[in-house]
Amino acid sequence: MTYLLELDDMALNFAIGALEIPIVRGIDLSVSKGEIVGLVGESGCGKSVTCMAAMGLLDDNAKLGGEVRWKGNAIEPAKDSTMSTLRGSEMAMIFQDPMSALNPVKRIGKQLMEAIRINSPSRLGRAALRKRAVELLGDVGVPEPEKRLSAYPHQLSGGLSQRVMIAMMLAGDPDLLIADEPTTALDVTVQAQIMELLLDLRDRRNMSVILVTHDLGVVAEVCDRIFVMYCGRIIESGSVRDVFANPRHPYTHGLLASLPRVDHAAGDLSPVPGVVPLPTELGLGCDFADRCSRKTPQCESGSPQLTVGANGTACSCFNPFGQQEDPEQ
Repeated sequence: MTYLLELDDMALNFAIGALEIPIVRGIDLSVSKGEIVGLVGESGCGKSVTCMAAMGLLDDNAKLGGEVRWKGNAIEPAKDSTMSTLRGSEMAMIFQDPMSALNPVKRIGKQLMEAIRINSPSRLGRAALRKRAVELLGDVGVPEPEKRLSAYPHQLSGGLSQRVMIAMMLAGDPDLLIADEPTTALDVTVQAQIMELLLDLRDRRNMSVILVTHDLGVVAEVCDRIFVMYCGRIIESGSVRDVFANPRHPYTHGLLASLPRVDHAAGDLSPVPGVVPLPTELGLGCDFADRCSRKTPQCESGSPQLTVGANGTACSCFNPFGQQEDPEQ
C-alpha cells in the first residue's frame, strides 16, 4: 500500500545547551488517502510535537532522526526548501486554540485571502481572492460568509474561529490535514459539528486526516485507525474496531476503562494511576512499568518492542491482555 505520510523510526531530541533530551523515540506511523487516523494519549506523550516535526514547524534546536516519507519519497522536514512546496498545498495543520492562531489585529477576510494568495498557483486579483474566501467560508459552514470577512477574531465564537482556521488550511486544497485537538474548549454541540465537518471534508475531497485528541469517544466515532502514544513511543496501534474491542496494552486498557459507559451501571471510574514521567526520568525498562498492574521483573529491566499480531494490531508490552481475554476483568 502507498501511504501519503509515513514516519519510519522517527526520533526527536531537543538540544538544551550541551544536553540532548529525547522526546520522540522510534515512531512508526502512516496514513493513507482518504483515511482518518487518531493519535491519542495523555498530555506530554508527544502527540503534537510528532506532528509538528513532520510538518517542519519546530525550532533549530530540534534534532530529527529516522525517516519521513511523503507519497513514497523521503523528505527533510527541517529544511525550508523541502517543506515550502508541501505546506499548505499538500499538507496542512490546524492548532489547538484557534483564537491564538488567528492574528487578533487583522480582519478574518485579510487573513484568509492571504492564505489563498500564498497557495494559489496563479496571481489572483482582489475580487477573485474575496470570492474564493467567501466560497471557503461557505464550504466549512460559516453563516453569512460575506459578512464574516470584515470581522475580527475576537468577534467570533470558538466554533466559528475553528471553522475559519479550517477554511484557511483548505485554501491550498491539501491531501492531508493534521487536526491538533480541534475541539479543545468547545462545547459538546460545537464539537460534534466540527467532527461532522471533518468527516464531510474527507468524503467530499477524499482528504486524509490525522486527528490528535484526548477524546476516545471522538476517535471511536470518526477514525479508521488509532495510534496510542506514551512517553514518545507508539505503544499500540490498529483498526479502531479491533483496538477498542480488545485493547492489549495495559495503558490502552486503562484509558478505555477510565471512560464512563452508558451500557454499565453507574459507579466509580477507574483512572490510570500515577502521571506520565518526564523525558529525563525514563529508565531502561518499560516506560509504563511504574503505573502498570501487570508488570513483571522483565518490565523493569527491558524495553518491549512493538509487535504486530495476527489481526494487524501492534502492541508494545511483555505481558499484554490476551486476544480472548476480557479487558474488564
